[in-house]
Amino acid sequence: MAINVELHLDHLQISEDSKNWINDRINHLENGHHDITGAYLSVKQLSGKPTVNKYEVKLLLYHKPENIVGSDKSESIPEAIQSAFAAAERQLKRARTATKDRRKRAQGSKVFVEPVIETEPGDLLLED
Repeated sequence: MAINVELHLDHLQISEDSKNWINDRINHLENGHHDITGAYLSVKQLSGKPTVNKYEVKLLLYHKPENIVGSDKSESIPEAIQSAFAAAERQLKRARTATKDRRKRAQGSKVFVEPVIETEPGDLLLED
């Protein structure tokens, strides 16, 4: 299922290859799961003398039950995007592991134990 990705570039340009890479990477994160409903990626150039050549990227994954945000600052837009994805992916793995553990604990209390029937030596056992 393709996820809707909203890009906010703040008067910056990125290549079509970068846009396709972003869409592919988000679809890869969602592959086999149904917990991501959308994504928002913001790229902006930081202002001020010491940071004039720095870019900030924020990636927001609309994830159930809580949204996930990965961000990074770098002198290169592609590098910042990759680092933001790496941060979001780490958080996504943690969230999915926590959800899996909760499900295991919930199912663990529903374990069926077969009752043991004790018979006396003189009891008659019927066999099918």
